[in-house]
Amino acid sequence: MLISLFLTFCAPWSAAPVSDDRMAMGRDHGPCAFVHGAIDERSVAELDCVEAIGRGWGYSAVDGFGDTLLLTLTNPGRDAHILVDAGTVFFGPDEYQPAVISEDILVFVPSGATLELGCPSVCGKADAMGSEFGVVYDQGVSKLDQQACRILDRTRNELGMTDAVLQNVVWVYTDGHDFSSIYVDESEQQALMDILAEEVEGFERPGYAVRYRESGPEDEGRFTGEAMEVRCEFSLDVARAERCRIILIAPDGVTSEMLSEFHLRAGHQEFNLTLGLEGYPPGQYAVQLESERSGAPHFRRDFTLQGRS
Repeated sequence: MLISLFLTFCAPWSAAPVSDDRMAMGRDHGPCAFVHGAIDERSVAELDCVEAIGRGWGYSAVDGFGDTLLLTLTNPGRDAHILVDAGTVFFGPDEYQPAVISEDILVFVPSGATLELGCPSVCGKADAMGSEFGVVYDQGVSKLDQQACRILDRTRNELGMTDAVLQNVVWVYTDGHDFSSIYVDESEQQALMDILAEEVEGFERPGYAVRYRESGPEDEGRFTGEAMEVRCEFSLDVARAERCRIILIAPDGVTSEMLSEFHLRAGHQEFNLTLGLEGYPPGQYAVQLESERSGAPHFRRDFTLQGRS
């Protein structure tokens, strides 16, 4: 069982302004946009991929290399712009996770043409097996709710998030994972919280984030449920300087001292505490900052290690 601890004190942070540019279909689109051929804008329809397939467009979707879905679209009608929206879900065999597109792609498809695309994708069911090269997704197509689509767009475009982070965003919506499972670098945490607060009605900041081990070959693409570390946020006002300790309270109530002789200065303080928890089982935990002299708590943060379903 590995235990490690890091403390970092927070500096003031401000977010960059968010662009108000919107595409004609009412959705943001990211940098991954392709336009093919000369276009007469007056005669071009604008369709979402799911809508187009519902109107009779031909499609095929096959697992490609890496985290890419190879999508083929055939236009049976007039010229059209098609948005393959982040959050579009393609379903395949039951034993495999659905493929969820993780980045907007805007394309022009002329009347009667067939277009092939490589679409970045992540997995859409945490406890199912990841896909393999050549698996065909021909069991239908749908979309995550608009809130999830917007958050995927913004985390990709504003923060430049990796596929691992986008995967955790998707599992919040497909598998009910907690927002605390979306783990980003400390420097990006505030920006992520701002996005979630703007997009999720009634959002309450968790106050912590858990980094889970990424899936390896032995996991077959499933969520591992193995916590590697937790980062907790502290904000407190202290009347006088005091020597403190930090303890971890396990689900069974057993306490472990994580750090002693921590000198807490007087005044307002904000800092992040990172605990390495490799090997700890799922459950409800708490980390507490308390006086070494009296044992009186200055701050306590409850957190959950969710485990595999």
